[in-house]
Amino acid sequence: GGVGKTALVRYVYHAKRIKDQFDLLIWVCVSTNFDVVGLTLQILDHVCEDRPYEKKCSLNKLQEILQENIRNKRFLLVMDDMWEEKDRGGWIKLLAPLKRYKVKGCMVLATTRTKSVAKMIGTMDEITLSGLDEKEFWLFFKACAFRNDNREHHPSLQSIGK
Repeated sequence: GGVGKTALVRYVYHAKRIKDQFDLLIWVCVSTNFDVVGLTLQILDHVCEDRPYEKKCSLNKLQEILQENIRNKRFLLVMDDMWEEKDRGGWIKLLAPLKRYKVKGCMVLATTRTKSVAKMIGTMDEITLSGLDEKEFWLFFKACAFRNDNREHHPSLQSIGK
């Protein structure tokens, strides 16, 4: 955790080039609670301008509404911070309405700390991010903190930074 998975995806998600490619941008934070109904409601919050649904609707009704609102639209769905790898059936159920009328070029992108989640999703090889080593991080930190200023040579600031 903390190597920048979410930060990298957020950068991509907000890029103009990405916004120009998709009709719908959907960001869902999954975390440890993989609840198909709750996640479907989060997706609907991004997809529907008005709310033709109630939180007490059945999953089938919510998925019908979702299907109707994504029909003929290219979407990017980000599933951030996924932890659950045991419920492949839940994953399939969640994506079912998104696959039915899928337009070419739709994309689902997931961030996770665990290889087992990436394996469960299994549509392509995972991309593993690793943190910077200490020397690279220090160079990066100095560039951000000191810019072109000569303060980096000041010993007390260096010790605070390190």
